[in-house]
Amino acid sequence: MRTDLSFQPTRGEGPVGTGVHLLRVTEAPAGTATAEAWVTLLFLPLFPLGTWAVDRRKEPKPLWHITGVSRPLPARSLLWVAGGAAYVLLSLVPASCAITLFIGSQAAGLGCLFCSVAAIVGALGWLDLTRERVPLRVALQALSSTFGTAEDALRE
Repeated sequence: MRTDLSFQPTRGEGPVGTGVHLLRVTEAPAGTATAEAWVTLLFLPLFPLGTWAVDRRKEPKPLWHITGVSRPLPARSLLWVAGGAAYVLLSLVPASCAITLFIGSQAAGLGCLFCSVAAIVGALGWLDLTRERVPLRVALQALSSTFGTAEDALRE
């Protein structure tokens, strides 16, 4: 059974980087795209919801239709989680340098701390304005409905 769910993607609304986000949106033929749906917390991918086939229409307001959902791929899921963890660790390097190397120099220590904060806050702000968010109600309906695979939806 095939069901279509529609939603208006949002950006920059709600808690920063928290909710259901569509990552790795890849264009496909005839205006359809595939995207990986993830539950995120401060843009750290926590739980994959699968690969969705979406028909992206630009009417007066953007309206996306979910035409298929397939299971998440474990290898991709692990890569996303590892990438998020790596970014968090790298953004904390200047702060750790401030604590360990510049204990005597207040200006250098504060500079390193501000670099860490800027890396984290800047990345979160940029991601919040560039990643499509799916309403939680729609994501739950997509998971509970019976769909074909994303590949099947692309063939139609």
